[in-house]
Amino acid sequence: MSKDNVTSIKETKKTQCFSYEVVMLVHIIADNETDAKTQLDEKGGIVTKRDVKLVNTATLYGEGKDK
Repeated sequence: MSKDNVTSIKETKKTQCFSYEVVMLVHIIADNETDAKTQLDEKGGIVTKRDVKLVNTATLYGEGKDK
């Protein structure tokens, strides 16, 4: 039996997606709350506490890169 008309299937590459819940305490030095919120959104602030909890993992499959 000939296999000339068979197309090979690309290898899949297994990766994982990790989902985290992150709770942070961030300090902003500003003249008022409006400026503080703007600075937080645009530049961030000083993180003094960070709690991280893994909530989910999922296996993802994608095509491997051609060599």
